[in-house]
Amino acid sequence: MKSDAKAKAKNKKVPAAIAGLPRSYLALMGEFPLRPIRNGREYKIAASIVDRLALREGKLDDGEEAYLEVLESLVERYDDEQAPTYAQDVSPTRALRMLVEQAGMSVTELGELVGSKGAASELLSGKRKEPSKAQIARLCARFKVDASLFLLPAKTRASAA
Repeated sequence: MKSDAKAKAKNKKVPAAIAGLPRSYLALMGEFPLRPIRNGREYKIAASIVDRLALREGKLDDGEEAYLEVLESLVERYDDEQAPTYAQDVSPTRALRMLVEQAGMSVTELGELVGSKGAASELLSGKRKEPSKAQIARLCARFKVDASLFLLPAKTRASAA
């Protein structure tokens, strides 16, 4: 019986489109098939693969490049779908602290970016609840993030004034 199953499996032809894919692409597909990301566990696996491949940027073969491009878009899509949930939990102060820490910036370096060391200190401490429009523009350009990250929700802004 087992030999019949093996014989049938050998007789089935692999579609040409799949047979023509690079081995590296197929290996990555075996690790994480390209499909919509539905939960945090899948997201974690996908993000770790993106990170691993991104570290090798410029040294990837065509199959790895193609796989990375598609997986990045799936991770971004999941991020975008989850963003409203996370955005409510992140204040402009908290977001700025995180970005500054990730960039390894000092208060002095942030001060150069936002106009003064005093302004940087006030923003990081939470004394100033959100940056000015000009500061937001510079922060967005430096950190490549959306301006909404540095804005308080409308309700909070009204009570802060």
